Amino acid sequence: MTTTTLSYQGSPIRLRGAMLNLTDMWQAADRPPNRRPSDWLALEETGRFRTHAGTHRNDADDLFAPNAGLAGICHLDSDGLVATVRGNQGGTWAHWQLALTYARYLSPPFHLWCNTVVRTAMQRPDEAPAAGDDPLRAHLDQQFQRLHRRLDILDVLDRHAADLMFLTLSTQDLLLGTRRDFSIASQAAIRRAVAAEPYRGQCPCCDNAPVLNREGRPVAGAEFDHFFHCRLNRPEHGWLICAACHDDLTHGGYVLHFSRMPRFRAFQAAVLEQRRRGRMRMRLGSTAE
Repeated sequence: MTTTTLSYQGSPIRLRGAMLNLTDMWQAADRPPNRRPSDWLALEETGRFRTHAGTHRNDADDLFAPNAGLAGICHLDSDGLVATVRGNQGGTWAHWQLALTYARYLSPPFHLWCNTVVRTAMQRPDEAPAAGDDPLRAHLDQQFQRLHRRLDILDVLDRHAADLMFLTLSTQDLLLGTRRDFSIASQAAIRRAVAAEPYRGQCPCCDNAPVLNREGRPVAGAEFDHFFHCRLNRPEHGWLICAACHDDLTHGGYVLHFSRMPRFRAFQAAVLEQRRRGRMRMRLGSTAE
């Protein structure tokens, strides 16, 4: 019976018939201390599993054949599930069902690899990989290629969304007309959102520059910026940002404007939350009176 050599992250693991080399598995899993094959085989839980496997043994099932064609066997356990071998094929060998349980004991990633690769190699021995090949890695590479294709599609969608934003802004210019400044009340609502968590007075667009001083007033250069259109001046339509961000949004074009959309959406949510809390306080005040 021939020996198939699998590879886990460059470490060889020998498979012969229904038997796997536990010593190879331990070495491939970075030789964890106190988890050698002998340590694991001595555990009470391992003994219970072996007893259960022995009682469900089917003599017609050659997967349980104790003689996996191993030369140099110096000890074969009575249940036929574990063999100690000398020579080039040396180490501790075990039936694949026992070996996969040992893989789970070594580490979850290694157990996952064994469940995928070892069983495939046993079910289709003619397609078993040569040493140095890693079928699981090839499978993951294939999945990552599919993911990259999906990300490419998302990138196209983003570009279309940016184009739609350009059309929206152009339409607003035609329909809405001249600029409307933020009212004192709107500015106060925006300042409250900037002063609160998570901004604490920092520019909500870049989070790199202060836009409020200690008294809660806008610092020099900070601007109340109309994000959607200069005609829309409700609190949720703008934010208080630093001079650099305001200059970028004013002259950077619609693509840059679109790239800042997630940050503005987060600030917009903060403004609406501040408004909700204000209304709640007013209701509680009315109830108290």
